Amino acid sequence: MNNQSIKFLSVSIRNFRGVPRELVIPLDAPLTVIHAANGTGKSTICYALEWLLTGKVEDLITTDFACQWGEGVTSVSATCLIGEVPHKLTREGGSLWISKDGTKKKKIKDDDFLNLLTPASISGRTPHAVRKAKRGWLRNSRWLYSNSLSLLIDNSKAEERQQIFADILGLGHLTSTLRELRDYRKELPNTKGLQDSVSRLSTEILELETKLAESSPWKERAAGHLSKIFEAFPQPPATGSQGEDFKLAQLQVRLFEQRVQHDLGIFRFLSGQWAQYHAGQSQLSVLRQTLAGLLEASQALSNEHSKLSADLSAAQVKAADGERSVTWAKERLDVLSQWEATTSDPSIGEYFSSGGVSQDNLQQRFVELSWFADKQEAWLQSVNYLIQNSVTVVDLARQKQDLLSNVVQPPADIVNIARLADEAKGVRVKAESDFNAFSSVLDKLRAMGREIAHSHNVGHCPLCNYDWQSSDKLRLQIAGEQLLMPELSDAARRLSEARQNEQENLAKLALANNQKASYEAYSARLRTVDGELAAIANKTKYLENMAVADFSNFDVGNLPYLQGRIKAAISLRQIFEKLAEVEGVFQIVPAEGVGQRISRARVNLIGYRDYYQAQANQANPEKQRLTHLVQGIMENIQAKSREIDGVNSNIAATSQTVGRFDTHWKEVVGEEPVVADSYNSALAKVEAERAQVDTFKTMVAECEAVVSIDSDSGRLTKLKLKKEELSKKLEAGKNYIAEADRTIDSYALHVKKLTTSSLAPLLSPAAELFSRMHANEVYKGLSVSEGDEALKWTVFAEGHEFALDAEEKFSQGQRQDLALSLYLARARNTGGSFFLDEPIAHLDDLNRVAMLDIFRLVATSMPNMNLILTTASDALARHMAQKFSSITDRHLLSTIQLEGNPRTGVTVSVTKNVPA
Repeated sequence: MNNQSIKFLSVSIRNFRGVPRELVIPLDAPLTVIHAANGTGKSTICYALEWLLTGKVEDLITTDFACQWGEGVTSVSATCLIGEVPHKLTREGGSLWISKDGTKKKKIKDDDFLNLLTPASISGRTPHAVRKAKRGWLRNSRWLYSNSLSLLIDNSKAEERQQIFADILGLGHLTSTLRELRDYRKELPNTKGLQDSVSRLSTEILELETKLAESSPWKERAAGHLSKIFEAFPQPPATGSQGEDFKLAQLQVRLFEQRVQHDLGIFRFLSGQWAQYHAGQSQLSVLRQTLAGLLEASQALSNEHSKLSADLSAAQVKAADGERSVTWAKERLDVLSQWEATTSDPSIGEYFSSGGVSQDNLQQRFVELSWFADKQEAWLQSVNYLIQNSVTVVDLARQKQDLLSNVVQPPADIVNIARLADEAKGVRVKAESDFNAFSSVLDKLRAMGREIAHSHNVGHCPLCNYDWQSSDKLRLQIAGEQLLMPELSDAARRLSEARQNEQENLAKLALANNQKASYEAYSARLRTVDGELAAIANKTKYLENMAVADFSNFDVGNLPYLQGRIKAAISLRQIFEKLAEVEGVFQIVPAEGVGQRISRARVNLIGYRDYYQAQANQANPEKQRLTHLVQGIMENIQAKSREIDGVNSNIAATSQTVGRFDTHWKEVVGEEPVVADSYNSALAKVEAERAQVDTFKTMVAECEAVVSIDSDSGRLTKLKLKKEELSKKLEAGKNYIAEADRTIDSYALHVKKLTTSSLAPLLSPAAELFSRMHANEVYKGLSVSEGDEALKWTVFAEGHEFALDAEEKFSQGQRQDLALSLYLARARNTGGSFFLDEPIAHLDDLNRVAMLDIFRLVATSMPNMNLILTTASDALARHMAQKFSSITDRHLLSTIQLEGNPRTGVTVSVTKNVPA
């Protein structure tokens, strides 16, 4: 079922434009006034309901309606009556949900929902066009925004004003379609240009036909000229077509002319360079002789440089070999010379006490010597670290020994002690409770005084402050008097015993806790010391290398001894490595004793060093002498090269001038010698060709006028074809325009008839409303008449028999009255909820009061519709409340007051015309 009315009862808005959190607005009154300052959210409520129904807000470009300071998802929900049946609508994001009469909500498509609320006559060619038309109809039939009202009072916006009145009547989609048809008609191409083109072509065709008739006698002469040209230039051959042959002949003559002009330019160049050419020829001969002498001298210097360079290279090799060999021998002698210092170290002296010890024997006895090099270096770093931190290691070892010697034991049975303390506390609490049950306040004071007297050594009574001189007297006096009854005395005794027992157990618990704390501190300190010693052991590998379990027997005095041993082991390893290398180089058979091996190796190294030192001493002076000679010859070679480069530059410059002359000469004269007779003969030939060029150009000029006859014939044919094509287009364009005009006239007539039929049931109620709201009572009724393109509003006034043109006679406020009258009349016929944004902003005070009466009339006499008004005027809200103040038996008016802003939140307060 289509075109059902919708009446809103309440709306809930969350995180939508100016509403950051949830805002609930009741809309169930016949008249609801939403009163708030600008920027507080009045229009937001209208926009939210428009978005709920249509999925869009026409006045807003954006599709993201979330509030900048909002929380949660953007959603709008409303309870409403659709066709008098309760419904609940909810839109969240792009989805719309509907619940009918309390049933489970279900998702509904926007197109289906729009079909429910709009007439079936609202349609379009595509689904998108249908959706747009239905949204526009629904929006324009239930919302009258302030921007539409402002257009209604603007005389320069006649077309927009007509559209707004059409929207109020529910015919906005029809007028927009009519406007689109007229825009389409304006966009159709104008046929005037085609008509001008056809006329211009007709004139050109007539001129060409006249010209062709006059030019036919000159064809035979043009053919003769072309035949002579093709005899002179047989390639390419003639085609037989006069037009094509003319183009070929014209091209050949142009090329011939260009060649002759080119040759004449070359002769001018040869004439200008004649003397310079012959001078250059003589200069080239002299320069080539000079270059040959320089090249010969340079070659001799190069040969001498090569010989001396070879000698210098040999001397450099001998000197380098000598220096390198001397350095090699010195490095190994330096290492082997450490033998005496190393073996004399006290830390390893025992290994050499027996005389000639072998390397194998030494490695078996000297443990550190058998280690790999990386382990030796690591152990040396560890020993150095231990020496630097010996005080710390000794102190940590001593602390651990002290801790192990003075063990702190944990408390025994601390759980049982804590349990006994809790039990004693419970007994004391029970004793206090028993005592309190038997005693009065005075008894409690006496018992307290008795307890204080027995626990303090003073003579003052704690109750009466009498001084008994001594505590014993006070206690005797208290004991001598029967102050308490037997039951109370027994309870006081049990309380005293319970308190004493509790104190004893608390003292035991405190002692156990202290013992526990001491044990925990002892354990923590022991773990700390063990951790630090473990870190040192891990860093130095001391325990592993020394094969001990801990640092308890750590001896600082032993560290220098360990340091000496590892340094000696490293030194001996280096000595043995170099010794093996030397014995391999000199092929020495190793002896049994290490000392003998080192002595023999030294002797060989010293001889080797001395031999190569002598070789270096002999080669270095020769190297220096040859270096100076080679450098001198190289400087001479470079000087000769610079001279050769200068001569080559002169030869190149002169050769370029002479070569350019020779090239041009060969181009126009050929292989003839460069003499004056050859020059004059060739020049005379070119001058004769230039005269021939002039003759050919004259022939081509005479042919051009005649040959254009053929091109004009072809052009005439093309012009006739083009005229025929444009004539067809002109005829089609006229048909399109005529069809568009007929369609527009037909659709405009349809719109007028539909508008007239739509206005018929509205004129009477609209006229009644207009006469009520028009305070000066000049105009008494409304009517409508047909104009040239649209309906014209007319009014009946006092003293006039005929209707007057409303557009000419109405003031701005009267136009607004007219718009509101039509809107309210149509709303009464349609039913449901309707929204008016600032409806009386442009009315004077008298008409504003009349308009308030209209709103009161609507609320009291039109039960099938609800009006929702927005305003920022405090006076309007106050006057509206006064209008309904006398009605207390029916809920007709709700005034919604909005306060706040989008950042801090918007709050709502509701005032009704009936008591709460």
